[in-house]
Amino acid sequence: MDITALRSFREIHRQGSISLAARALDYTQSAVSRQIAGLESSLGATLLERHARGVRLTPAGELLLTHAAVILQRVEHAEREVAALHERPAVRLRVGAVASVSATLLPQALTALAAEVPEAHVTFSEDFTPLLLARLHDGDLDVVVVTDYPPGISARPGITLTHLLEEPLACVLPRRHPLAGRDTIDLADLAGETWVEDHEGAASVLTLACAKAGFTPRIDIHCGSWLGKQAFVAAGHGVALTPRLLAPTLRGDVVARPLADPPHRNVYAATRSRPVPHAAHPFVRALQRTVTAHVREPIDH
Repeated sequence: MDITALRSFREIHRQGSISLAARALDYTQSAVSRQIAGLESSLGATLLERHARGVRLTPAGELLLTHAAVILQRVEHAEREVAALHERPAVRLRVGAVASVSATLLPQALTALAAEVPEAHVTFSEDFTPLLLARLHDGDLDVVVVTDYPPGISARPGITLTHLLEEPLACVLPRRHPLAGRDTIDLADLAGETWVEDHEGAASVLTLACAKAGFTPRIDIHCGSWLGKQAFVAAGHGVALTPRLLAPTLRGDVVARPLADPPHRNVYAATRSRPVPHAAHPFVRALQRTVTAHVREPIDH
């Protein structure tokens, strides 16, 4: 049934005249007449009776009017809801994350968020955990994804932590390294190696793990870039630790091997306890789903 014709039919009832209804709807009289003729043809019934002052509804027309009122009410309600969806104001969400998360979890999580909250407008900043937590506390960010690098993450009043992942650290070696073919490596076997590390937190994790294995690591190269660390390792200038998350991003001339007794790190999503932006909780759920997909990736590359 033609919705436009039903609207014209309703307007004819209101105006009592085809010509007045056409004027109200900004149609030609002949167009409205054709619409009514189409309705009558599809229903097999006469809907209008002409008289000197206009038209009146037949019994069939009265019955159709009752149903038309319900149909048009539902259609117009649907039109308003769809229009409101497109006119909904953007929801701002300011996200921060450590580098290993921005290189792996974050792009997929933002894609999932866009599907669930299409009106979300996301801005992103990359930084270290202490600075991200400080910016969250100060209200500059809405959600941050952080790690316990260095070990332990300090609780702050008004901040809620959601645990996303506990992951083992692996050792990154040149592909030609004598230990590169092993299924797992004892950290003690790397006591004579030079290490490439990026910042104080990661270096402290390495130092604690090596102390447990009975030696002090020699860290000769400090490099804040994951690409740079891999380049130094590939060229034979040292070995490095890597989070499991980054294993799929390794270049072809290095390998990641699991450690027999690996250190671990934890990844958290942190939000302010209140106020919580509309898109914050859907984003955390998107992160959780993305983590589930990532942990299926083998660490052995």
